[in-house]
Amino acid sequence: MKQTMIKKIVYALAIFFVAGALYSFQAAEKYTLTCTFKGLADGTKMELLPAGTHRREKPVAETIVKNGQFIFTGTVAGPRMFAVKIAGEDYSMFRVMVENAPIEVTGKVQETEVRGERSHQFNDLKVTGSKAHEAFLIKTSLRERLGVLYESYHTNNKEILGQLRAADEKKDTVLRKQLMETAAYKKLEKEEAAFFKTVQDSITGLILAHKDSWWGPFLMLDQMSYFTPREKNLFEQFSQEAKDSYYGQIVQADLFPKSYIGQQAPSLAFVDSLQKPVSFAQLATGKKYVVIDFWASWCVPCRKAIPALKTFYGETAASGVEIISVSIDKKEADWARANTQEAFPWPSFLDRAGMADAFNVKAIPAMFLLDGQGKVVAENVTLEEIRDIIR
Repeated sequence: MKQTMIKKIVYALAIFFVAGALYSFQAAEKYTLTCTFKGLADGTKMELLPAGTHRREKPVAETIVKNGQFIFTGTVAGPRMFAVKIAGEDYSMFRVMVENAPIEVTGKVQETEVRGERSHQFNDLKVTGSKAHEAFLIKTSLRERLGVLYESYHTNNKEILGQLRAADEKKDTVLRKQLMETAAYKKLEKEEAAFFKTVQDSITGLILAHKDSWWGPFLMLDQMSYFTPREKNLFEQFSQEAKDSYYGQIVQADLFPKSYIGQQAPSLAFVDSLQKPVSFAQLATGKKYVVIDFWASWCVPCRKAIPALKTFYGETAASGVEIISVSIDKKEADWARANTQEAFPWPSFLDRAGMADAFNVKAIPAMFLLDGQGKVVAENVTLEEIRDIIR
């Protein structure tokens, strides 16, 4: 009887531990992101988007707020940064590092306005259950220290900065030039250079301190808004494990983009305002060269470059050169307004099908030269370089 009872107890314990093991294993296979916010209206549509990739990402999941709460579930192959965003509001979001675990986010939501648009600000964020998020906050705490230094050198040079701002507002170039000759400006210039060197050294040090894991390339993406050729040397210092990681592959594709010179363009997906496709053949009929110009309504250098483009077009259109402008504006209304203001004498489209991503456009303005059959002749070229090529 005693032995039978012992067997039953052992069996029950075995079932308990197996069930516990299975539960732990199953729990580790997915994440549950539970978000609770005061002030977030029921019925609000929420989106989950990959973040920290330097790409224009699309939502991977959507859900609706109910009783101030919303939940996302899924699986990630490793820790991933996500943006949680209110649908239809470009600036209403917060970021969280997600891993396969039950994660909770709490806070408050306050309605505000950003760039003249209705928006919501997520405050008092508290994230629990994600060790990766905790590590992220620790690793990126240098931003706070740099912020203190930034405020310090601005406070120390408040007077000259105010004078420069006033001169700029009045568009008084003579006064600005005079101010730039003063001892106060020289002091500002010196302190500003020192600050940006500190920023560069701090961020580089942070990245290289994690060169042997996925954190290195992730922090490179997170701390740098865009890459220049000099960042290639930084990437080469990563371990192979870091380079092969999810974020390592993203950095590599960004720094060493595939060249399409001599090949068919990666995308020629033009879509008109009625959502109908427009063929490249239709646009390039009888043309020897086609310039694809990526721009946006908010891009000041893009808008400033348009008069020169119009001059170029007037000089070359009759000899077989076409220009096609492709805007990366997020909102059609913004593009439509700027498109009307600029009155392009050539075809102009909103990027509705991810052309900019296909061409690996990271900064605008960006121009690509194609032949009349859609093959790439030159990538990321200036107007002067295009002139030299087509002569």
